[in-house]
Amino acid sequence: MKHILQKSRIQYLVDNRNGYLVLASGSIVLNILLSMIIYYVMGYEKVILVPPNITDTLWVSQKNVSPAYLSSMSLFFSELRFNLTPANATSQRQIFLDYVDPSQYEKLKAELIEEEAHLKKDHITISFYATGMPLVDVTHLIAKVPGDLQYVVGDSLQPAQHVLYQITYRLSGGKLMIRSIEEVKDHV
Repeated sequence: MKHILQKSRIQYLVDNRNGYLVLASGSIVLNILLSMIIYYVMGYEKVILVPPNITDTLWVSQKNVSPAYLSSMSLFFSELRFNLTPANATSQRQIFLDYVDPSQYEKLKAELIEEEAHLKKDHITISFYATGMPLVDVTHLIAKVPGDLQYVVGDSLQPAQHVLYQITYRLSGGKLMIRSIEEVKDHV
């Protein structure tokens, strides 16, 4: 009788062990499957942006931006960079540098500080007026912003110059980082 009772207890323990083994194996398979899904989906999320003053829907993902977003940000950066007075140059520089690619940060910072000193020394005000929508290339993250640049030196208003600025970006974690902003000389 003891032998039969012992055999039934062993069988009960073996059945429980096998049941828990099946549960543990299923859990491992599900964890591996979930890890693969998370790895596959990572970086494909889009953030939909709908500012109140823009009619188009803007979006940013880990690897892409919408043309409307690239255009809007290019207008913002060109106005931030080229609408300067001796009084606002410091604050404009600080805001602008928040969007500069780390590899270009020191170079642009030095350039902006030098420009700020020149503005203050010679009492120069710079105004930039975009004359059209930026031409954007979302594949290469480049925007060309046409506009008129006007200088006021002391009390003397200089004639406006038609310019075309090219802004090159890098996308870092869904944030546009400025790599360069320079005037394109050979434009129509």
